[in-house]
Amino acid sequence: MPVTWRQRAENLSFDLGGSVSWSHSKTDVQQRYPVNPGYTLASNPTSSSSSSGGVGYTLQAVVERRITPHWFIGAGVDIQQKKDYTPSHGLLYARYSAAGWDGDLDMPPQPLTPYADFK
Repeated sequence: MPVTWRQRAENLSFDLGGSVSWSHSKTDVQQRYPVNPGYTLASNPTSSSSSSGGVGYTLQAVVERRITPHWFIGAGVDIQQKKDYTPSHGLLYARYSAAGWDGDLDMPPQPLTPYADFK
């Protein structure tokens, strides 16, 4: 279940979010290498049955701050925790606008790098 909170002020924009997940899988006893029906392979071992499950969570945050009309700085973090899988990321960036910008900041912040985890 994902939850997100976004807010924008005059010189600050941020996006906070998180989610919790649960998964379960089960595999029955079967031949390791499938073969056509009616065809047997003497050296084809059988795998044992197994099951697995667990709870995971993701926390993410992106914040961008206007320093001057031309300079912006930002940071982001994406923390994922699951059993045997923890692909967490971090990002720091500075952005320069030659034309300058005094208007509203993007909501949510949009880093210049194509970083899919923060979108």
